[in-house]
Amino acid sequence: MFLLSLLSLILVMGIGFAAHRASLCTVRAVAEMMSSGTAWMLASFLKAAAWAAAIAGALLLLYPTAAVPALERTPHALALAGGFVFGIGATINGGCSLSTLQRLADGDLSMLGTLAAFMIGVLVANGFGTHLGNGTLRHVSSFWLSGHVLVLPLLLLLWLWVLTEIVRLWRSSVVPAGFRDRLFAPAYRLSSAAALLGVAAGLLYSLQGTWSYTSFLRAEAVSWQGAAPAPSALHALLVIAMFAGMLASSRQRRSFALSNHWRHWPRRVAGGLLMGVGGALVPGGNDTLILAAVPTASIWALASYFALIAGVAATLFVMRVMAGKLPIVECSSDQCR
Repeated sequence: MFLLSLLSLILVMGIGFAAHRASLCTVRAVAEMMSSGTAWMLASFLKAAAWAAAIAGALLLLYPTAAVPALERTPHALALAGGFVFGIGATINGGCSLSTLQRLADGDLSMLGTLAAFMIGVLVANGFGTHLGNGTLRHVSSFWLSGHVLVLPLLLLLWLWVLTEIVRLWRSSVVPAGFRDRLFAPAYRLSSAAALLGVAAGLLYSLQGTWSYTSFLRAEAVSWQGAAPAPSALHALLVIAMFAGMLASSRQRRSFALSNHWRHWPRRVAGGLLMGVGGALVPGGNDTLILAAVPTASIWALASYFALIAGVAATLFVMRVMAGKLPIVECSSDQCR
């Protein structure tokens, strides 16, 4: 158990390092589509989910267990609404769950307001939900363990794609470099980051179940209300390890600079509150959906993620109408600026 826990911590640190290096963010992904007409970053999220599904699917067939299975909200309309609200909040905040931690690791202390408000939003949503009796949580029924006739064909297709992607990534690496040079490159290609995140997430789901930091914050907040057990100490260590990986990337790349933009705090708090409300309904954020729920091949998890994207797109559209402009995100050759 100690070795498995140690392996899990190393994998989570790798996820944090890779996510920071590629600056992955669902808000930026949607802004890229709306401002540049390309979808490099969104494709990288879907690739990460595909990598995780291939790894987790194979391991779950061999060892059909998960420490903490992914959760879903029923009726599913509530989860879809939660995804949409989370997307609105992430856009107001200026970043989704992963990018909030990335920017905090770079020294932006205003993101602490987002995290605190997220937990308040969870408390509010869960309090109203308990009072009104709306919705329940249940374990996601993993398609890989369903015994469906399409399980093996779909898994074989995923692994065929994985092998094809490995060959493509190897051939597209035009500049020869050693392992150290690749590891500490200032920025990762989106596809490379997706592969690293997906492989680590697939292994982690098999070892630890739903390990993401938004699921930890949600579970911790709900436990204060006595509505659910508190998350484990190991889950807390996994969250700390992911942030440590981001912080290590920031310090090694020398992008760390303490700042506290007071004028941004109202946006952070407002966005964090909505992200918390949405995170309580989904449950979890985009990190939970992409790296833990979607890899189970749950149709409703994927639908919740697309509802989240719709929330981001709707908010960006309103911002464009009101301000006359959009954040410009330009991506090419598997990298974004």
